[in-house]
Amino acid sequence: MNTYKLKSARASVGFTQVEMAKKLSITQKTYNRKELGIVDFNLREVTKVIDILKLTVDDVYGIFFDNKNSSVMSSSISRNA
Repeated sequence: MNTYKLKSARASVGFTQVEMAKKLSITQKTYNRKELGIVDFNLREVTKVIDILKLTVDDVYGIFFDNKNSSVMSSSISRNA
């Protein structure tokens, strides 16, 4: 995951980590750990982040699939294949 691109996308729409956490129904501390790449976003959270930040397909690939797939995304995709 490209944490810099995620932070930039969030900042570009003017949301704080606190606001994102509320929108995702998680704590700010949890959101911070996810944004830093310490903890993976689950598929529901990724879907909500895409919607909240109005991400394009290129944005999604650049953020969530940069250099390595997160284990959550990889396992979710393989289960749906």
